[in-house]
Amino acid sequence: MTAPTDRWSELDRPQRRLTEGEVRRLGEAARWAPSIHNSQPWHLRRLPDGLAVEEDPARAVPVIDPDGRDRAISCGAAVLNARVALRALGYDPVVDLLPDHRDPRLLAQVRAGVPQPATPRDVALAEAIRRRHTHRRVYRSHAVAEEDLLELRGAVLAEGARLAIPGSGARRRLVTLLRQAVRDQAAHAALRREVAAWVRRGTADATDGIPLESLGASAVPVDHLLEQHSLDDPEQDGAEEELARSTVLAICTESDTRHDWVVAGLALEHLLLIATERGLVASFADQPLQNPSLRAEVGELLGGWGYPQVLLRVGRALVETPPTPRRPLTDLFN
Repeated sequence: MTAPTDRWSELDRPQRRLTEGEVRRLGEAARWAPSIHNSQPWHLRRLPDGLAVEEDPARAVPVIDPDGRDRAISCGAAVLNARVALRALGYDPVVDLLPDHRDPRLLAQVRAGVPQPATPRDVALAEAIRRRHTHRRVYRSHAVAEEDLLELRGAVLAEGARLAIPGSGARRRLVTLLRQAVRDQAAHAALRREVAAWVRRGTADATDGIPLESLGASAVPVDHLLEQHSLDDPEQDGAEEELARSTVLAICTESDTRHDWVVAGLALEHLLLIATERGLVASFADQPLQNPSLRAEVGELLGGWGYPQVLLRVGRALVETPPTPRRPLTDLFN
């Protein structure tokens, strides 16, 4: 699936009305997008021919994400899911990012364009939306076939971003940065309280946040790489060697504007859906990117092109993990 390229002005764009059920399908797809701490920081608004995705500042995590970069990336992932669902319904999607400078909370409009029968690949990608979930446990295999990597790279490029795949030496250095970032976050009392507020302990009816059973051995969301190894004694663990064997991916954008953040979210979810379709799982290792000085160093490790927006590991799961909960669709629509 490539990104939609057709654009029309409001005067000459073909007007197509979607049924209530079709708009709900778009919303249902959007709500399963990944988001920082599963905060689901979006509102949805019905359009006659599609769906608007709006940022919800009330669901911000301001300590760890003061500029709203991760929040915009999260919303971008929701936009991608809505676009995939619209394509599976048999329409050529028309997506406008940040369409109204007077309304900065409006991140995107996803609208039905020319009718076009869905292909089997379109349907398969839409079906991957519900199967995709972040894997925070042990990996059975870190190996990813070159063919799969080419597909993942193509998915990211189709959205206007680039995929960097660091070599083993850079990955070893990334462990040091990841360890430092997690240690710094653990020492930040306000940040610890913010993270703890999104961890759900024994709450069967939770509709957001991360259930404790999804976190593995850690009481806070950290990559499993650091759950099983020491934070304080790097000489005594094998984290560098494990990461050197891992497949690490970084989504980068040429600039670092709000528009770029939304694009990174589109690229992220496109990559994750392709990965899910191919039997791969992913876990996030974004802590170094949430520290401005460490983020700059990550960028240098990746070759210095653009700005790293998302850092993740991919592989094959050893055990299944439960999906995180989602708010009811009725709570998302304005």
